[in-house]
Amino acid sequence: MEKDFFSELSDEELTELAKTDSAASAELMSRISPYIKSLSKKFNAQISEDLFQEGMLGALSAIDSFDSSRASAKAFLLTCAKNKMLSALKSNIPFASSEDITDTLAETENEHSYSDSTDELYDLIERCLTKRERETVTYYLMGLSYKEIAAEMRVSEKSVDNSMQRARKKLREGFGK
Repeated sequence: MEKDFFSELSDEELTELAKTDSAASAELMSRISPYIKSLSKKFNAQISEDLFQEGMLGALSAIDSFDSSRASAKAFLLTCAKNKMLSALKSNIPFASSEDITDTLAETENEHSYSDSTDELYDLIERCLTKRERETVTYYLMGLSYKEIAAEMRVSEKSVDNSMQRARKKLREGFGK
């Protein structure tokens, strides 16, 4: 299959195809590698390349377990990549000082604790938000600016802002606040 064919597929379709097609897998990894690179740079510069490679391996190995009924492909693969990077940090990747690991783990676990409220939030996102609102919120949670989200989704910044406002309102109502 040609690259042009892959570019017309959604991330979810490409992920399903990547389960059996190595060219689709390569295209998928090419799509998400900038996001994994960005995640790896949040850590110490000395180890970001090592973490990037760990993250890519984590995402690649997660392709077979992707279930489109549970999450978006990009969010799922990036979560798996991040978990693989954290696992590598805990395993004391070469060049990482124990202080770097402790600081990074503390920051990351504080930002993204997997508590009951987080599970409740993800459930609420899946139940209450439209596909566009979910996609917008996912990109926002990944740290993208409205301008970057607009470019990724091929919509205006105002459209992103409107989606975020609607999503925030629905989530506030869902949490009863």
